[in-house]
Amino acid sequence: MKLTRRSLKELIAESINQKNSLLLEMPEDREGSEAGKQQEGEATKKDLFHLSQKAQQLHDVLPDEADLEPWVQAKITKAAAMLGSVFDHLMYEMRPGHIKE
Repeated sequence: MKLTRRSLKELIAESINQKNSLLLEMPEDREGSEAGKQQEGEATKKDLFHLSQKAQQLHDVLPDEADLEPWVQAKITKAAAMLGSVFDHLMYEMRPGHIKE
């Protein structure tokens, strides 16, 4: 089954209309708001929470046989690689016995 931009939009719209959908909830702008006063770790954890919720919802609505457009596949692959790089870096920095220079 080829997943077109239109059918992807329809799947997302269906998910948004579900009671428990978080697709419309975005992290608050950190500039000039109460969220701007948050600690960096707290704000980052909030961003990661929303990222994980959206990723899970896309995972749940996409059929296994979906034929995604190349640009969609590229964006998902790039996002996964970027998150993986951050994960690897932070895990290295946070390892027991690591001394920050």
